[in-house]
Amino acid sequence: MDRRTLLDYRANPVAQVHCAPALLAHRAVADLRRAAPTWDDDPTATWPAIVRAGRLLATAELGGIPPDEHARLVTLATGSPLTWSTVGLVELARGLERLQDALRWQAPGGDLTAFRTRRVTGPGGQSHGWVPTGQVLGFIAPSNHPAVHLTWVLALAVGWTVALRPGADDPLTPWRLLLALQEAGFPMERIAFLPGEHDLVPALVGACDRSIAYGGPVLANLLGRDPRVLFNGPGHSKVLIDAAMVTDTTPDFLLDSISHDGGRKCTCASAVLLRGEAPGLLDELAGRLESLPLLDPLDPTARVPVWKDPAALASTPATATEVDRLHFARPTLVRCESPDSPPFGIELPTPWATALELPAGTDPLPALRGSLAVSLLSRDRDLIGRALLEPSITKLFVGQIPPWHTEPGAPHHGLLSHFLFTAKAFREV
Repeated sequence: MDRRTLLDYRANPVAQVHCAPALLAHRAVADLRRAAPTWDDDPTATWPAIVRAGRLLATAELGGIPPDEHARLVTLATGSPLTWSTVGLVELARGLERLQDALRWQAPGGDLTAFRTRRVTGPGGQSHGWVPTGQVLGFIAPSNHPAVHLTWVLALAVGWTVALRPGADDPLTPWRLLLALQEAGFPMERIAFLPGEHDLVPALVGACDRSIAYGGPVLANLLGRDPRVLFNGPGHSKVLIDAAMVTDTTPDFLLDSISHDGGRKCTCASAVLLRGEAPGLLDELAGRLESLPLLDPLDPTARVPVWKDPAALASTPATATEVDRLHFARPTLVRCESPDSPPFGIELPTPWATALELPAGTDPLPALRGSLAVSLLSRDRDLIGRALLEPSITKLFVGQIPPWHTEPGAPHHGLLSHFLFTAKAFREV
């Protein structure tokens, strides 16, 4: 295997990462097929181990590294502020500990026995099979947030095996998770850990039955419209607020919607739409964003991430700023004249957003389309209903619920189980 050096945000070595060649993907997937649970295995038997792994993840020394040191290493490797690296690890650990709550979102009617029996029985007694669409899930992970790794653990919990390609900047979190699962007694032959370069991705997708991938336009074009791939790209998440709903807490809510987790989640707000007159609101929000200090991410008070790649930062519409030889996108609220203005809704992995003012009575739905998550601070029941039915809005929250809000196992791009399972007519006499 080749090796690459994982560098920190000051270009110092953090770790050596062994890279799997593309040719290894097919062999690894073949091994996973041999290790896959058989039809009479009970997937629920692994659940206690996953819950134990969640406790270990947040508290134990794994591979000689305690949780606080792990968070420090993730911050060095990704540029995410230390506070958010710590919070992200805790979020992932709690998701594992609340495994059954997460799986109730995924089970038909919330009935967890369906994962064991592979059948669904309705109130009238009608039943059908409910079976996996394959055995091996490929998971092309990002590096923006630790909690994303709960997804492939849920797949393990319902009987899949997993071929995991970690994100280039953060192979550390999934590695720690694997150590926790091993320590907790999970059958590790059901997981293949495959760090690798870009050529590994199509090989992995081609070998696996289903794949989940995260990335930008380049990866989206690479994977095309393969129905076996659930692709997660930029979220372009938004908040709409009607002027009548503005209160003293609104600026705090909007700032949190944009800057939570350093703005690195795809569900952090990329755009704020204000409908009606609320003098000073956007000015205050802009001022609060601009006053966020640009600090070394290891500073406990840091909230703005560092960009490891200055060239990538230069290609964005953000204002690049260098502080102590560290590169930042200056936190900014960019006013747009219309939703057709080029920067409107652009997503950057940092506290940076666009804003649009709309006259009272304007229909904002056209500007809200194409969003992973939308928060509506509005009493407009017609708008709420139409936004709920709008296919291009994936998650909808009404009231002061930030677009990044989630619960373990809740729908993200639909339900994971709808991608990993299918209904099948089945009758036995």
